[in-house]
Amino acid sequence: MTHSKSLTIFEGPDGAGKSTIAKKYADEIGAKYVHFPALPRVNQSLGRMYVEAMMPALLGYQHVVFDRCWMSETPYGEVHREGRDRLNQASRRMLERLAFRCGAVVVKCLPPVETCIENFRKRKGLEMLRSEQELSAVWGIYETLRTELPMVTYDYTWDLGESFSRDLDDDIIDLRTSGHPLDIQSAGVLGAPVILVGDSFAERKERDSWYQWPFGSFSGEGCSKWLTDELNKAAIRECDLMWVNSDQPLDAVEILLGQQVIALGQIAASACYANKIEAQVVEHPQYWKRFKSNQTYSLIQRIHNATLGD
Repeated sequence: MTHSKSLTIFEGPDGAGKSTIAKKYADEIGAKYVHFPALPRVNQSLGRMYVEAMMPALLGYQHVVFDRCWMSETPYGEVHREGRDRLNQASRRMLERLAFRCGAVVVKCLPPVETCIENFRKRKGLEMLRSEQELSAVWGIYETLRTELPMVTYDYTWDLGESFSRDLDDDIIDLRTSGHPLDIQSAGVLGAPVILVGDSFAERKERDSWYQWPFGSFSGEGCSKWLTDELNKAAIRECDLMWVNSDQPLDAVEILLGQQVIALGQIAASACYANKIEAQVVEHPQYWKRFKSNQTYSLIQRIHNATLGD
């Protein structure tokens, strides 16, 4: 069975040397290198653009290396765009949900702020930020920036010689989760303790990418954003979840055995039953959003029970 290829994300402020490192790493592992500049004229379609850039990895063609990703929207939005956030927290989490399909790992490039400022002075006019004060502020946000994706901090003292990619790859491989089978449009962590089985893919919306994955709509319609916000509020980790829809070939997901499967709604429950998959059943999130939004979604406690042993 063929699987998705890997995604490696290099993140850090201007002057951190991440582009040099990302290009070298991509070249040595034969990955497609994608650099994300400021994109000042992009707003509502930003999430879709990130998905499209992942496509070679999602479809199993080629490994992909990102030079910046949706993580940079937090520090650069706060400092460089006067607090404007072009992605909301739910959209960032949905992108991480999909990135997990490719076993994504983040390489955080954060040398001392003095090093970044020195490099910034040499490249002034070529970097995104406008001043050293902005750079210091962005550096400070990166210092505490968190992600659900596994992350390794790049050692800026490493020599960029022949052993560079091997040394870095050793750290990355230890953190990288398995890619997903290409036969099924799933998301999340393969082998996670909880598998959520949804209904079927809804009709595509204007902001959405052509590639579909469970509960990954950026439109704000439907229940993808609502459910993701509920998971965030309940402090449920994305790395504990795998996502698949019932209109996918569930019999191909052999790893379902031994994990907690939760069917979201009766259609998903019927599909699990037809495939002899034992599953707990909760109401579909769209129903809960419409009729019981003032109550805690019953799925939340089921996930806590499965992951915390409550």
